[in-house]
Amino acid sequence: MDSETVRKILQDSILNLFANQPNIFDFTSETGQTEWNLAHHYANEIHTLISNYDCDLDVVKLNFDNRRPDIIFHSRGNHKSNFLIVEVKRDGDKAEIESDVQKIKSAWFKEPLRYRFGAVVNLMGDKTGVVKIFENR
Repeated sequence: MDSETVRKILQDSILNLFANQPNIFDFTSETGQTEWNLAHHYANEIHTLISNYDCDLDVVKLNFDNRRPDIIFHSRGNHKSNFLIVEVKRDGDKAEIESDVQKIKSAWFKEPLRYRFGAVVNLMGDKTGVVKIFENR
């Protein structure tokens, strides 16, 4: 799979998320939505298109200063198939997006993890999304 295929999967998953859950941003004043909640629903949409990998959310990487990637697609129990790491933002600004890009490149692309692809996905309140994807070479 190449980076354009992964980008299309992530973009299609945004469309599917908003089509399947058009009320995803409709909460009462007593309920505040978190990025983690969005990441959960978004990960389910991605997993329907990348079902040959395990999908985990908000796991703690103990040997990496307890960092916690939002979404990972991998094969559990080894580092041979670390496929994709996704950081999710809701209405993120340019600085937040760039911070997540640097986090992926500095932590998740290095040995022994070596994820093949990284992406920052900005889910917007107007039910659009922006995907920034890069490949670990």
